[in-house]
Amino acid sequence: MHAKNTGFTIVELVVVIILLGILAATALPRFLDVDDEAHAAAVEGVTGGLQTGLSLYHAQWIAEGAPAADTQLAEFALLRANAAGYPYGTADNSAGTSNVTTSADCQAVFLGVLQGGPSISAAATAVGSTSDFTAVVNVPNCEYYYTAQFNQTGDSVPLLTYDSATGLLIVTAATL
Repeated sequence: MHAKNTGFTIVELVVVIILLGILAATALPRFLDVDDEAHAAAVEGVTGGLQTGLSLYHAQWIAEGAPAADTQLAEFALLRANAAGYPYGTADNSAGTSNVTTSADCQAVFLGVLQGGPSISAAATAVGSTSDFTAVVNVPNCEYYYTAQFNQTGDSVPLLTYDSATGLLIVTAATL
């Protein structure tokens, strides 16, 4: 009697390998985009949180009877309000316009409104930052560059611009 060997033939193995190759070629690009989608979602989340926080700050200012400019709101890490009721930082700028004047003011607004969020640094430029966001002042605006994904000269990054005079938050892109 002959013993009959059972198993896969070479043709069957080649067909399986080809099918696996086709599946990998079609699925791999989808998985490569996950990183970019995660960064985009992070920016969207921070944008929503920042806009909500700014609106809540303004609502708190109104609820307290629209106090005078430079009044600190304890609920928001002692951020000071300008005459329109929007935060501009923790330092007293009552001698000036009561709007943001330094990158540290912008950082204070970001941290005070979000109250626990991504890392942020205050700098003159966003190039080379190791934080998730970098706050740069452009009086009366705060510019928040998303530097967690790219932060080299020439990179295009999401930019959140907060106008401390009007409370408006705009999302655009910027080249570092």
